[in-house]
Amino acid sequence: MQTTTGSGLTCHNRGLLFHSEQIVIEAEVHRQLRAFLRSSGDRWWPHHLTLARLVARALRLQRGCLLQVTQRAVLHHRYGLSYLLPLLLYPEPALLVVPQERLTRLLHQKIPELLTFLAVAKPIQHSQYPQPAFEGVLVMSLEDWCRHTTVYPNVVTIIDGIEALPQIAQQQMTCTITTSDWEHLKLALPGAVDAIRQVYAQLVQHLLQRPHNPYGDYLLTPTEQQPLLELLNQWPQGLPPQWSQLREYLNRSDTAIWGRRHPTVGYFTLQGHPLNLRPYFQGIWSQAPFVLIGSGPETDPPLAYVQQELGIPPQTTIKFAGDRHSEAITLSIAEDLPLPNTPEFAPAVLRRLYDLIGTIGHRRAVILVSDVPLREQLATQLAALYGSRVQVETPNLDTNTILVTGETFWLRHGAQLPCPALFVLTTLPLPSPEKAVVSARIEWHKQQKQDWFRQYLLPECLTVLDRALAPVRQDETLVAILDRRLTERSYGREILQSLSPYNRVSDRAQSPR
Repeated sequence: MQTTTGSGLTCHNRGLLFHSEQIVIEAEVHRQLRAFLRSSGDRWWPHHLTLARLVARALRLQRGCLLQVTQRAVLHHRYGLSYLLPLLLYPEPALLVVPQERLTRLLHQKIPELLTFLAVAKPIQHSQYPQPAFEGVLVMSLEDWCRHTTVYPNVVTIIDGIEALPQIAQQQMTCTITTSDWEHLKLALPGAVDAIRQVYAQLVQHLLQRPHNPYGDYLLTPTEQQPLLELLNQWPQGLPPQWSQLREYLNRSDTAIWGRRHPTVGYFTLQGHPLNLRPYFQGIWSQAPFVLIGSGPETDPPLAYVQQELGIPPQTTIKFAGDRHSEAITLSIAEDLPLPNTPEFAPAVLRRLYDLIGTIGHRRAVILVSDVPLREQLATQLAALYGSRVQVETPNLDTNTILVTGETFWLRHGAQLPCPALFVLTTLPLPSPEKAVVSARIEWHKQQKQDWFRQYLLPECLTVLDRALAPVRQDETLVAILDRRLTERSYGREILQSLSPYNRVSDRAQSPR
């Protein structure tokens, strides 16, 4: 059952009832938060009081919940006050986990400011490692918590930034084998030196014979993995740590193993990580009460993809929707261009870019191109007309810069860059099967007889769109999507829904308001 309370708040009710009895901490949190908001003049986020009462209730009942905020709110961490104040008023120990980049400001500014206002003396500990016991609030970075995943059974754990956990986990679980690791393997297994050299030579031959891949990585087939697996299985006891981890991955069916070749210097690196994170996390969520806070696209239920990836069980989920007045984008969708996988697409996109850039004059533009060859082609052709205005993935922007970028650079730096007058997505950011990890993930879903498009490619696309558009959710920016699949494919309706709130304008070049 779904109910709506307040402005933009959606509750997927699994037994959530707001009782009048036993709400001492909720009432005190409400009173103190209203006083703080009046004194500080903080009116940037309209859901402070609602989220704070939900967190206070979860602390009192020691019952978990899942709370979704918008990516725009995440950029400025506007909602942090809503869980910090209940934590500081809560009389029992609690664990707070936040992304590394928010840690310094939280420890040195936000928490001291609140402690002073509340006039409470609550112990605050910051540690990179779990503590056997603690009082007050123990604060850890999301990266450190993921590395240890220690659970305190009777302690409420608040994790802010839960949407980043799958990527952080995969990064931490990635095993990388470099040239020096092969030398270490020879030293560790002096009786297998000849066999190691033979396996290395075979892998070099396989990788150098592959056709060029614009992303630079090449998935190893089971046949190509077999000699290495047999070698490592023959010597399981004396393996260095990196090789033991790789051996574990080679013996599993739900991992990706790929190589990145460096032909100019004659060597390669091997990498591997799990494709399925559920076995590593799903047992954790039932061991303690977790309040999970994160951002994600407009989906039903909220944060569905994150729940699927991490094996989070069904529970009370609350979604705080974006403010239509302050977060709506002006959206133009090109419906007359060729499809992206046709030869006519690139020249048609270039002509449309000329039209769009003409509407903004000498103001700033960002053109996001997921496809690597197309990005290089468009950057070259735009530079031929606009000269030094065109820059490729640089954070130093002038007022008239035309920035051509891939999604990785934009997602890392977009929030810190000046807001452009024009933001163009040449294609929908669906993961490319040319990437080794994407190809492996698709194959794994096929083996599980799952819908690999709707369970993997589409949710990844929605997540990237949500994050990419957050920095430009301002009225003065025109957002143009030049991929007609958005209106022609059956999944386009889901993508459009995830872009909400937006105001659509004509698919021809329009001048921003």
